[in-house]
Amino acid sequence: MFVKKHKVLDGRDAILVTNIGKVSLYDTFECGQAFRYECVERCEGYTEYMTVAYEKIIRVGQRDEQELIFYGMSDEDFERIAVPYFSLDRDYEAIGRDIISRTDSEWLMRAADSAAGIRILKQEPWETLFSFIISQNNNIPRIRKIIRSICLEYGKNLSAEECNEESEDNIGAHYSFPTARQILERPEGLLPSKPGFRYKYLVDAAAKVESGEVDLAAIAEAKSYDYTVAELKKICGVGDKVASCVALFGFANLEAFPVDVWMRRAIDEYFGGSLDPKSLGDYAGVAQQYIFHYIRNLSKNG
Repeated sequence: MFVKKHKVLDGRDAILVTNIGKVSLYDTFECGQAFRYECVERCEGYTEYMTVAYEKIIRVGQRDEQELIFYGMSDEDFERIAVPYFSLDRDYEAIGRDIISRTDSEWLMRAADSAAGIRILKQEPWETLFSFIISQNNNIPRIRKIIRSICLEYGKNLSAEECNEESEDNIGAHYSFPTARQILERPEGLLPSKPGFRYKYLVDAAAKVESGEVDLAAIAEAKSYDYTVAELKKICGVGDKVASCVALFGFANLEAFPVDVWMRRAIDEYFGGSLDPKSLGDYAGVAQQYIFHYIRNLSKNG
């Protein structure tokens, strides 16, 4: 179980969290599971990110792999948002051991070691659904740009003081995420972000969520991966890949195993063209992040 202490660090009130096993803020935010974050500082011995989750600005730093530092956060918000969002109450070392025990692939073992600091972020379901519809046939910088533009168009300013300091690169980063109702009331507000063919899918998602045809609360309560995917695929443009991403990152269905271009490349090159997610057990989704992170880094490093 994690240990929480109140500290003043560099003149800022902070909650210091230790006894959480290995964690990497950089790998967690930069692995393609979330799009509403900004790297505030990254230098030798220190990393800090800003993100927005559940309409709260979170500033989180890290000095070593066994701790996280939450700045300016109340105890209530820490327990309500930070603990589930960063999976602080989940034993990722045990998860890693479980995954490794199910495979004889040395490549997957190296991937698990390389990406051991990744945590699956427990994101707000509607935002996750909306974001991964935008992600279709898109790259991460452009996904983030579209989402920032949409938040700026519809959302409320969560920190006027901080927003005054926003640069052209991160404008909209401190704004709340639009609701399905807001989208339906003024769908044309999506157009300046240039969502392309995804526009009709986003509007359909908003309509079905707002009407209850796709009931996100019921999906969350069911805690069933198969049910989650089936319900989400009622939305136009949502196929297996997007539904699996939303199941994994929005509903914590950790057995979800999204397959995109990177995953297909890894499966073809290192698993003989076939990999049954069920063979990886209840945490196949965590294994997916290990594989995804490792194959992308191999590509970057030549």
